[in-house]
Parts: sequence; C-alpha cells; structure tokens
Amino acid sequence: MIKVFSHNQRHIHCQTYTQMLQARAIVFGDRLKWDVNVVDGKEEDEYDREHNPLYFVAERPDGSHATSMRIIPTTGPTMLRDKFHSFFPDCPDIYSSTIWESTRYCATLQPGELHYTGELARSLCQTCLENGITHLTGIFFRPMLRIYERAGWPPEPIMSANLEGKMITLATFDVSQARLEEINKKFALAA
Repeated sequence: MIKVFSHNQRHIHCQTYTQMLQARAIVFGDRLKWDVNVVDGKEEDEYDREHNPLYFVAERPDGSHATSMRIIPTTGPTMLRDKFHSFFPDCPDIYSSTIWESTRYCATLQPGELHYTGELARSLCQTCLENGITHLTGIFFRPMLRIYERAGWPPEPIMSANLEGKMITLATFDVSQARLEEINKKFALAA
C-alpha cells in the first residue's frame, strides 16, 4: 500500500510517519553513518518540520515500512540550495514551480520486495503528472544509480562532485506519461 501525505497531514498517518522516521534513523544514521539528527530513534530534519514536504511511503500488508521518500518544491529552501550547492562548482540554482526536489529515499526492503520500489515510483510519477510537475531533481551517491535504473526511472546527470571521498551526483528525473509507462512495464503494474 502507498500512502501519500504532507507533513501537515502527518497526524492522520501518525504510525506511518513514525515508522518512516525510525527507518530513516536506522538507514541514514546507523547504517550509512550520515551526519543526521536522530532523536528518540527518529530522523527528522528542518525540511520536514518547516517546509511541509510531500511524503510517499510504501507499506507491507502488515503496515510496516518498506520504502519512502519526500519531495519539496524548488521555489523554496532545498537541500541542494542550502547544503550541497558548495560541493558542485558552477552549480545551477534549480528553481521552478514545475521542478521539485526529491530527498530521503529510504528502503528497508527484504529479498523479493523490489516491487515496493516500483509501486513507490509509480505513485510518485502519477502524482507529479497530476500536479504539473515535469521534473524531479535529486542528489545521490553512486549506489543509488542502480536502484533508480531498476525502478525504470534513470536519472539525467547534471554534474558530479566528491563528498568525503565518495562521488555524489546532481541529476534530474523526467516526469512524463512515457516514464510512467516504463515504470509500469518494468514492474508489470496495472495502471
């Protein structure tokens, strides 16, 4: 099941929101050792609290977290503008009402659960299409490239940089009916 809700609607999806923040703490704080703020076993940042992102959360039938991400409009504060801009020489300021930034992709998948990635990608692409969003932008480490490609949504790199000895890439993701059809085909999802 996919749940789509804003930060302002999190009280309606309290358990889903809490489990997503707990998964982010485990994946980003414990496993990846990112410099993130974990409080009471949950990772939540100022982009959650102050900028009302839209969340996409795929849950298993038992209600547990499988995968999630958030998007925020580029017309306001973004992680690229506020945190990562300095890592990319001559970095463009991506600012458009039709381009949103995707961040905090988090997966707690077990073997054989790749379909949750497809369901999340389909819901994300469909929601963007319905709301006039033509592109997503994001910054990711190299291993994420395989995940995006397996989801049927390969990024279009803009530039790469070195962050603490690891390659990070700034890229865009096109949002189109053709992309949605590719995601559906990749995962044999019914429209």
